[in-house]
Amino acid sequence: MARSKYNRGHVSDALAEVFKRGGMKRALKRAESVLLWPQVAGSEVARFTEAKTLQDGILYVEVSDSETAMHLMMQRQRFLDVYKVKFGVKDIREIRFRVGRPAVRLEEEPLPSKPVHIDPMLLSKFARTLGDLPDNLSQPAMQAAKAMLIDRERKRAAGWLPCPLCDALSDHEGLCDTCQRYAQENKVQRASQGLAVDPDFATPFLSEDERSVAVYLAKQYLQEKLSELLPHVLADPTYKQELASIACCFVAHALGKKVSDVSEEDLDILDSRVARALGRWK
Repeated sequence: MARSKYNRGHVSDALAEVFKRGGMKRALKRAESVLLWPQVAGSEVARFTEAKTLQDGILYVEVSDSETAMHLMMQRQRFLDVYKVKFGVKDIREIRFRVGRPAVRLEEEPLPSKPVHIDPMLLSKFARTLGDLPDNLSQPAMQAAKAMLIDRERKRAAGWLPCPLCDALSDHEGLCDTCQRYAQENKVQRASQGLAVDPDFATPFLSEDERSVAVYLAKQYLQEKLSELLPHVLADPTYKQELASIACCFVAHALGKKVSDVSEEDLDILDSRVARALGRWK
C-alpha cells in the first residue's frame, strides 16, 4: 500500500478535526512538529532523540548526551530544510538539542493537580478520524490529543482565560503572551497600519499567526476610529463618507471578505449607532 496516505496532511487533518473548535491552533502546530520529528530526523537518529515541544518557533529535542547534542546542532539546518521543503512546516525557525528534559518555561509550570475529565465522545471522534494510520503515527497522535485536552481543562479549571484572538488559555486577561509578543513587533505594527487602510494589503513578510495579530490590531484601530468619528458625523453629515469607508474596512476584516465584496447587509454587524448613521436601521 502506498505510504503517501500516511503523510503529514493526513495527520494534520485528523488533529485539526479535534482542535478546530477548541482554540488550539498553536497546540496543533506544536503536536504536528513533534510527531513529524522521527520522519524528519530519520529512523537512526530518532532512536536516541525525542522531540518534546515547539515554543516560539523553537523545537526542543531531547538527546542522550552533550556530544550528541553538539553533533546534531551542526546538522540542524538540514532538519529545518526537511521540515520546510518536504512537510511544508514553516513555524520552526530553530532547533535546540538538550541533554535530558528541557527546562520548563514559565508559561509551562505545572498547574495544581486536580481530577480532569475530558469528553470521551471527543476522543472517540478523534480516533475515528485517524482511520487506518499505522500504530507508529496513530498512537502518538492519540497521546498528544489526550495530553493537550487534559492540559486545557486543567487550565480552564484553574481560572485561565481565553485569548480574544487565538483562544489559547492564559493566566491573565487580554492577548496571550505569544500574541502580545507578535503585537509588539515592528513588522506586525507596520502591517496593521496597511491593513487598516486596505484589508487586502499583502503581507508575505508575516507568518500566518503574525498576520492574524496584525488584522486584530487593525480592527482595534478601526473600531476606535469609528467611535471617534461618529459624533462628528452626527453634527456634520459631510463626514459620512469617511465613516462609511472606515466601516467597510472594519466589516471586511470582521467577515474575512474583500472590501469589494462587502454588501449593504454586512454593515448590520456594526454597532447599531454607526449602522444608523450610515442609514442602516435594524
